[in-house]
Amino acid sequence: MAKKPRAAKKKQEKRGTNWLVIGGVIVIGAIALFFLLYLAVREPAAQKTLSLSNYCQENSANCVRMGAVDAPVTLVEVSDFGCPHCRSFHQEKAALIKEQYVDSGQVKWIFLPYALRPETAPAANAALCAEEQGKYYEFTEALFNQSTETSLTRDGFLLAAEEIGIQTDPFTTCLEDNRYSAIVSENQQAAQSARVTGTPTFFVNDQILRGNVPLAEFESLFNQMAGS
Repeated sequence: MAKKPRAAKKKQEKRGTNWLVIGGVIVIGAIALFFLLYLAVREPAAQKTLSLSNYCQENSANCVRMGAVDAPVTLVEVSDFGCPHCRSFHQEKAALIKEQYVDSGQVKWIFLPYALRPETAPAANAALCAEEQGKYYEFTEALFNQSTETSLTRDGFLLAAEEIGIQTDPFTTCLEDNRYSAIVSENQQAAQSARVTGTPTFFVNDQILRGNVPLAEFESLFNQMAGS
């Protein structure tokens, strides 16, 4: 009769040990989950946002510059040739910014040849082909002033090139080679690292402006940062 209580006692001891192990597993799992959640929250905050002005300085072949090198204000533009808001910006504001701030030496304007989607990448490539003859800005303006039906086509590229006096043969060869597709792709990755989520996006001394903002907003920042 004495053996039965001892057997029951052993079962109770074994059951107690199992609960201890299970409890330990739960605690370890909770700690691991907490650590993973901590990393998930911490990683975006720790990830450094890329400065596109620095990127263009370090990758000079990927960007196009206009204006005085020592200008106190740097404007970086990320636009897409198929973007209607980018078209409006260039039709309404670009010439005024160039005349009042770039030509006067207050602003250095940096263009990041970019494409939001594959359909617009050939236009960015074409603009860089135009830059081989020092005509990036002029080509950009001519293309944005075309109809939306032609501006993203090869005929549209050739029409814009003819309009601004680009030599046709080297320009056409550059188009056919798709010479700058790798650069456009690199710029897409850089823009993503700089938190560009749409176009147009501007950086004024690395301060971000999203969208086709009013001219007064550009002027306020330019004057403030130029010290005038």
